[in-house]
Amino acid sequence: MACTSGSVQSVADKTVAAREQIVKLQQMIESQSENLKTKFFSEIDSHLSASHIGDALELAYNSDVKTEYTSEFSLDKIAAVVTKALKAVAVAQDPASKAPALSPEAIAAYTDVVNTVAEAAKSSSSSSASLSFSMTRLSPGLFAFLSASSINIKDEDTFGTEAITTTAIYYRFMQSIDDISNEAKFGEALIDASNLINMKRLQAALTDQLANGTIDLDTWSTKDDKYSEAVKRIETRLDADGTIPRLQPVLVGVQFNIKNPNDDIARGSIDRLGKMGPQYQKVVDLTKSRLLKGYY
Repeated sequence: MACTSGSVQSVADKTVAAREQIVKLQQMIESQSENLKTKFFSEIDSHLSASHIGDALELAYNSDVKTEYTSEFSLDKIAAVVTKALKAVAVAQDPASKAPALSPEAIAAYTDVVNTVAEAAKSSSSSSASLSFSMTRLSPGLFAFLSASSINIKDEDTFGTEAITTTAIYYRFMQSIDDISNEAKFGEALIDASNLINMKRLQAALTDQLANGTIDLDTWSTKDDKYSEAVKRIETRLDADGTIPRLQPVLVGVQFNIKNPNDDIARGSIDRLGKMGPQYQKVVDLTKSRLLKGYY
């Protein structure tokens, strides 16, 4: 399935050139699909091996494509398709069981995982590159894998000054009887706690992009606001759950084997931004405030 954001589609509806550019982008990423799938499956094998899981069987696999302006954060259509597939997989697993991984809260948490992976693929910052692959244990024996890749094109005559990005996201659900036997306990809060760190890393990486000159202030402001909304949404769920204190990133990092370099990324960014002119002072002040509060 290939889809476009409303703002891009409105331009495409008006000009043949825009439609042709969108088709070109989607064909370019489609031409890479087999190589990307091979790389995705190889990463899955490595992560399963590291988790000591040797019996994983595929329940479902698919991919989707979304085209949008680079500054947009509107991947909900893809997230909805992925979570719908997840629900179908769980029902097929055990039609009589109400799997805890499929509570409304867990689905909301996984929607943010999908968005984080896709946004990481769009980012030009190397700081967020590792986030474009995700392995999530949704419940005992049920794993979801995501991978995303993006390409973009800039044509001011057709789309204006901002680049257009096409993102392909690949998703695969797998089942392991070994994992069910080894551990029956499941906590959806751990998904959110891990993703909270990752979403904040995207924010740190966004400031890194601004300091590198790869995005402008308007793009930074738009995307930072949207990332902040996602962070607030995740924190609200964690506060309501109360299982995992959201200000314990070290605990979550140990659980998921995640290093948290967000502070270092943010500090390095504001050091450079401070030398780039007074127009960046707002970003410097906000980032300093976040660092003082232990935000990242």
